[in-house]
Amino acid sequence: MSCAILAHDRSAVTKIFEIVKRAYDNIDPAIRPKTRYDTKQELQFTQRFDGRPLDSSIYVALKVRSGTVQRLHITEIAYIKDYQELKAGSKQAVPLTGAISEETTGNGLNEFFDDYMTALENSTPSDYDYKAYFYPWVIDREYSLPGTLEEKDETELDIIRIAKEKYGVDVTDGQLLWRRWKKKELLQKQAGIGLTGDQLFKQEYPLTINEAFQAGAGNVFDLEKVEAMITRMPISEAQGRDILAERYPNDPTMIEKFLSLHRSGVRFWHLPEPNRSYVSGVDPSDGAGADFGPIDVWDDEVAIGEKVRQCAQYYAKLRPDELAQKTADLSTFYNNAYAGVENNMLTTILFLSKIYDNYYFETRQDEKTLKRTKKLGWNTNSKSRDIMIDDFNILFDEGETEINSTITLGEMRTFVKKDNGKREHADGKHDDTLFSAFIAIQMRKLKRRKARVFGSNPLQ
Repeated sequence: MSCAILAHDRSAVTKIFEIVKRAYDNIDPAIRPKTRYDTKQELQFTQRFDGRPLDSSIYVALKVRSGTVQRLHITEIAYIKDYQELKAGSKQAVPLTGAISEETTGNGLNEFFDDYMTALENSTPSDYDYKAYFYPWVIDREYSLPGTLEEKDETELDIIRIAKEKYGVDVTDGQLLWRRWKKKELLQKQAGIGLTGDQLFKQEYPLTINEAFQAGAGNVFDLEKVEAMITRMPISEAQGRDILAERYPNDPTMIEKFLSLHRSGVRFWHLPEPNRSYVSGVDPSDGAGADFGPIDVWDDEVAIGEKVRQCAQYYAKLRPDELAQKTADLSTFYNNAYAGVENNMLTTILFLSKIYDNYYFETRQDEKTLKRTKKLGWNTNSKSRDIMIDDFNILFDEGETEINSTITLGEMRTFVKKDNGKREHADGKHDDTLFSAFIAIQMRKLKRRKARVFGSNPLQ
């Protein structure tokens, strides 16, 4: 039998092999098998304790090396970077008669989360399906300190209730004291990574499955608020006809435009209102790769007490010229919405500039020649990127947005702060609709100024 343990990085490989080696060294010599070598994190067994020959091995590595593996264990699988290679490569080395086991702490709502939830929701797994297990920290009585608590905060009261309801466990004062101490320790050891003590504790010691995954990667958005967001159902064709017939009784073309856009895949939650202004944000793609090219329409000006509403969204893969046309059609429908198009795919904004005139551009002025040049589209760079994310997050965090797209909310769940400090989608996820929304919110700030002039003389 060939057995393998896969780890997520090289330092873990070394540590895990030390455990394997320690186990072998401590087997009773009377039954300990003989090995040919124990280098490169591998033990090859050549002879059983009774002298019979063996052709077995166990090794620890980053991937399965070659051949067939009857028993494969993958540790911290949620942290393995090339998850698709793991599925297509190493796991394929295990035959149907073999077995694969995986364990991990959570690391955000990534590809492993998707597979785990699929297994968890399978109530009748076959011999060839994964079975999902979850172990909350409260079931381990070793996580306890001596002492009693005179008062408990709301979070601790919730822990006591959830542990009893979900797992039939009575949480002790000693466990809550241990939790308080562990939170402080984690915060001191991992200071500067952008997580609170509560988030760090949930990451390492989750109470629920949601905690295990949602706390794991430093989510940018407050996930409790994301989960609490109530979305509207998209407007149907019949509803759209009735609404527009009432709002635009003298303009039947509005219904025609709506039907054309609706049937092409645009989802509507709020249709245009006369004398109301709107903005649109576009994050283009080439129409052929992994990224989508979404268009988002949002309110521009809102009355005091009103939320900034996500009104419509188009989410598909189109060629740059097709995306430009869709942007023009959708923006025109929304009272000539002010369109912000990211200029990473310059061809989209170039096409748009020929068929639509209410779009964002910058005017730059050379300090020496005073010559002005027009730069089309919105530029997302290291400076503007953080501003875009922060502006959107502030509106969301303060309860001033109405987000209706389940795609956008899904991307908010998996928008994380990486180890390098960059805020972006988790591995294997997308953030296309988020950035189209980010751009739309920027257009609300810039709409009154169709151009920004850069020059040394403020009077010019």
